[in-house]
Amino acid sequence: MSANIPFEIQEKIIKKNLSVKSLLQFRSVSKQWKSLIDSSEFITYHTQSHPEHLLIRYIPGGSDRVKYEDKYVSIVDDDSFPDHKCPPFVPPTVKFLALPSMIDSSHGLVCLHGVTRDQGNVKKLIVLWNPLVRKSVGIAIPGGAHEVISFGVCPKTSDPKIVKITRCPIDNEATAEVFTLSSGAWRNVSMNMPFKSKSLQFFHTQVVLDGVIYWISYDNITDKFTIYSFDLASEEFGEPVDFANNLGTRHLRPYNISKINESLVVLSYHVANNLTPKPFCDVWMMLKNGVPKPSFRKLFTVDDVQVDSIIGFRKNGQPIILQTHRRNDELEVSEPCWEHNNGLGIYGSTFKMTSYTESLLLLNHSDSFSFSDR
Repeated sequence: MSANIPFEIQEKIIKKNLSVKSLLQFRSVSKQWKSLIDSSEFITYHTQSHPEHLLIRYIPGGSDRVKYEDKYVSIVDDDSFPDHKCPPFVPPTVKFLALPSMIDSSHGLVCLHGVTRDQGNVKKLIVLWNPLVRKSVGIAIPGGAHEVISFGVCPKTSDPKIVKITRCPIDNEATAEVFTLSSGAWRNVSMNMPFKSKSLQFFHTQVVLDGVIYWISYDNITDKFTIYSFDLASEEFGEPVDFANNLGTRHLRPYNISKINESLVVLSYHVANNLTPKPFCDVWMMLKNGVPKPSFRKLFTVDDVQVDSIIGFRKNGQPIILQTHRRNDELEVSEPCWEHNNGLGIYGSTFKMTSYTESLLLLNHSDSFSFSDR
């Protein structure tokens, strides 16, 4: 670009090109451009407008269950879906995980949780991975057994955070710790008394929206389901949200949570029985409406699905579901309005999925591990 064009104008032109691939190439044009694109202000700006992708992890059909190999596929979630799908570059830190589970994604970072493949020194590990800039960071989880591991990026600072809730095996009291990538250290955070209830059990599925992490919990004494939350900016736990009465109880329906665009949804599964010949799932959206106690509205019903067979949603709200065949599962996209499914041509087992956006986070990090206990 001509040196006669003021840098302020050049900056505006660069900001209009939000493709991560192009921005990575732009970094080699000049020192000024590299400095601009690498700056925290530009990285934060870039996360505000970007296309979405679906990232799917699975074990391919026919794999040896002992010597399995995790596979990943990324699909652009736009009008071309599912034509633009390709295997992303998988960094060594991700390959170091055995049977990783996908916790969630936030600001373009995918969070994986598992144990190291090193049998001589097994450690519980979190990996934060940006598939588009091909960078990842591994973080060891200190301590023993934990109740919940969660993840999200603080919207104010763009600092990735990990939340760990642990229960003491002796008195069953719960404590919470937070790890921030900028500090590279864990520290304690205070908890609300209701959150520390000894009868409370937390589901491992989480959703992070607008800088807030949400979980489902179940109280063994009251037989009630509740949604708890954690604000990544203030690092405070929110007031619990009870399920609406028409969402049922534990004895009637299994539950899970997910998200459609920037809304939290509750998946209410109905198992087959004498009254319900075929299983199905009701999808409920949580509505905040600016009130302290959110309400729930039913969006649609997905017919003939087993418990936990809905592994996520497209940006347009279409569910991605598992259909079991003789030897393998196949991923399909459901169209509830038309009452039919379309296969995605991906076969295997142990499917996990999350949606992620284009982001430059971790651009200035090298692939590394953090094994600090505190």
